Amino acid sequence: MASKITGNGGLFLTTVLIWGTTWFAILGQLGQVHPVASVAWRFLAASLVMFIICWVKSLELRISPRIHLLCLVQGIALFGINYCLFYTASLNLTTGLISVVFSTMVLWNALGAFVFLGRPLDIRALLGGVIGVIGLCVLFWSQVEVFTINQFGATPLIICCIATLFASAGNLISAKTQGEGISVWVMSAYGMLYGALSVLMYAIIMNIPLQFEWSLIYLSSFLYLVLFGSVIAFGAYLTLLGRIGPGRVAYATVLFPLVALLISVLFESHDLGPLTAVAVAIVLAGNWLALSQPKVSKAACT
Repeated sequence: MASKITGNGGLFLTTVLIWGTTWFAILGQLGQVHPVASVAWRFLAASLVMFIICWVKSLELRISPRIHLLCLVQGIALFGINYCLFYTASLNLTTGLISVVFSTMVLWNALGAFVFLGRPLDIRALLGGVIGVIGLCVLFWSQVEVFTINQFGATPLIICCIATLFASAGNLISAKTQGEGISVWVMSAYGMLYGALSVLMYAIIMNIPLQFEWSLIYLSSFLYLVLFGSVIAFGAYLTLLGRIGPGRVAYATVLFPLVALLISVLFESHDLGPLTAVAVAIVLAGNWLALSQPKVSKAACT
C-alpha cells in the first residue's frame, strides 16, 4: 500500500510540475503559426511517440470498433477541441484568468463521474475544488479584477468554459476505458492521433494555413510540449485518473498555476501581491481536502 501511495504522489507531482511549465512553452507557439496548426502538429508527433512506447512495452494495439469510437470521441474532445480553444483564448486572456477557469474542471469531473459513470459523488473533491478555485481567484485577483466583458467581449471567456467541459469529457472517457482494462498508453496513442487528424481536417475546411516554424523558440517549445507536456504529463495524469478517480486527480489543474507563478517570480521578476501567502494557503487547504482520504472509524466489538 505504501508503494502505491508513493507512486500516486509521484504521478501527481510529475503532472503538476510539467503542466505548470507548459503555460510558458505555449507562449513560444504563438506567433507565425496558427494556434490550430500548432495543436495538430503537437498531438500528431505525440501520438507517434505514444505508439512507439506501446511497441516497446509490447502492448496490444488491436482494439474493438467500440473502443476505437471512444478513442475518437476522447481525442476530439481532449486533444482537439480543448487545446484549440485554449490556444485561441490565450491570445486575448491572461494566463491567470485562464487558469482560474480551467481549474473548475475538478468540479465538472466529480459531477460527471457521478452522473455519467455512476460513481459515488466525491464530496471532498467538490469542496476541495471550490476552495482551490477560490484560492486561485485570490491569487490572480489583479487579473480577475480588471477583466471586463466589454474589453474583448464575452467570447474568450466562453471559449475557456467550453474548452474545460470538453477536457472533462475526455477525462471521463479515459476513466471508463481504463475501467474496462484498456491501457492508458494505447488509448492515448489512438486518442492523440484521432485528435490531431480532426484538427487537421478542421484546418483544411477553414482554410487555416498548415505552417510550421523552424525557429529555435518555436521548435524547442514544440519538442517540450510534445515529449513532456503531452506524452509524459498525460501518461502520468491519466494513469493517476484511473487510480484515484476523475474528481480527485483534476486537482492538478488547481495546483499547477502555483508552479507557473513560482517560475514567473524566479525568471520574470514577477511581483507577488500582498495576499499571495493567503491564496496559496487556501489552495493547499483545498488540495488536502480533495486528495486526503477520510478516516474510517472502527466499530466497537460487541
